[in-house]
Amino acid sequence: MTASPPHCLVSLGQVSGHDVVVSDAGTVAAVAKHSVWQYGWAAVLAAWLGVAWIELTSLQNASLLLFVIPPFELAVWFIAIALTVRLAYRARAGRPAALATAAFLLVACGWFTNWGPFHPASYWATHRWAFNAVADGVRQGQIGTSRDYYGELLPLQLRDLSTSGRAAVVGGQDGKPAVLLPQWVGIPDDAGGYVYLEATPRPDLVIDLFGEPARLTGGQHLADGWWYVLPGD
Repeated sequence: MTASPPHCLVSLGQVSGHDVVVSDAGTVAAVAKHSVWQYGWAAVLAAWLGVAWIELTSLQNASLLLFVIPPFELAVWFIAIALTVRLAYRARAGRPAALATAAFLLVACGWFTNWGPFHPASYWATHRWAFNAVADGVRQGQIGTSRDYYGELLPLQLRDLSTSGRAAVVGGQDGKPAVLLPQWVGIPDDAGGYVYLEATPRPDLVIDLFGEPARLTGGQHLADGWWYVLPGD
């Protein structure tokens, strides 16, 4: 009788803190999977720390940095989202968890990233409640009262609406301030952004965009007292 071939050696491995009996090949696979899982969490944590740093640090769209900072911010968000979704997909919940995670994080990305300088109308429309809150603050005398040239800090939950986190008075009509939320600032001067005025502006109303004059009615009219104005408008 021919002896059957010997079976693979059996060894005792430790995976995720539990003792399991597996073949040599199984041990290698299990340890590799466990390592990937551990490094996956580390990568996700590092990516979200990068997102937190960007969101909590005041990185202004100054001059040509306008074409650097927003794409960089978006790239960091997309890396964090991709790593998180990949980790969720590898979890036991699988595809449903990955899809739900992706949907939630893409909405969060759309909220916290500011594409206003590139498409003012859509950013204003998707962040309408925040712009309404600024308008309410102006009408109630809580925003737009500072005479500091570059304005006053907005409430924390509204600072993403302005590249500097500030609202500046750049003109006025009939005793009502025209308040600018700058989306970019020039070096050494000028700016462009959203302007709120609680009145129908006169055609000749000129505002001061940090050293560059512009007619308010020359800008893009959004609604409810909001305009998007650039130097030369």
